Amino acid sequence: MERINFDSEYVEPIISGRKITTVRRGIKSYPVGRIVELTAGGNTFALARVNKVVVKRVRELSDEDAKRDGFETRDELISALKRIYGNIKGEEFVTVVHFEIVKS
Repeated sequence: MERINFDSEYVEPIISGRKITTVRRGIKSYPVGRIVELTAGGNTFALARVNKVVVKRVRELSDEDAKRDGFETRDELISALKRIYGNIKGEEFVTVVHFEIVKS
């Protein structure tokens, strides 16, 4: 089964339903319609169905994207991406993975 790994700080927002997407640097391939394991620290904390995968540039991320990802604003989301990935530029591609928890 495929996995999507998260930092432990995102486990609670995912389980509570406040975070229903993840933004990954680069153009990634995720199995739409399939169940994947959500992990943190090497441990599975939930199973989720991948509903949609959207590729866009960092500069195209919106406040709505940020809210689905558990942030208040686009700026908060960009700050988190910079903390995780280092220097990320507006023209770089990211993959937005939409998911829903099927078992936690």
